[in-house]
Amino acid sequence: MVKEFLLIDAKDKIMGRLASKVAKLALLGKQVIIINAKDIVISGSKKNIFEKYNQRKNIKTRTNPTRGPFFYRRPDRFFRRVIRGMLPFKQNRGQEAYRRIKVYTNDIDRSKFKNLVEHEVKDVSADRLNRNYITLETVSGRFGWKNFIE
Repeated sequence: MVKEFLLIDAKDKIMGRLASKVAKLALLGKQVIIINAKDIVISGSKKNIFEKYNQRKNIKTRTNPTRGPFFYRRPDRFFRRVIRGMLPFKQNRGQEAYRRIKVYTNDIDRSKFKNLVEHEVKDVSADRLNRNYITLETVSGRFGWKNFIE
């Protein structure tokens, strides 16, 4: 049996909706590759989004802050962690599904993968949003992503 990779372009897609669709595909046994993770959109006002993630980032262990919890700053890792929250990760099938997901910040060299099938995910486009959204690249840059260019 030949492995088939589903390629999903995440440009201008809503983060939570896309993550739930990708998690479901991975649980069904599909290999999923997501490109352009930095262009994923988070809905809501800029102030509320920054406040939420800043509050989460400041959580530390009282006895030894170097023990964690730790938060990803790169958009690809950040989004992969969001997907992990939608999987039953503590179970074996959730961990296997998590391994089937690859996320890339930009576009990829498509010649590396032999059986790429472009997959269009429905009902996740950011066209329905007015102005209240922000890209994952901006959030990552605000919290210390090194490759962020403003």
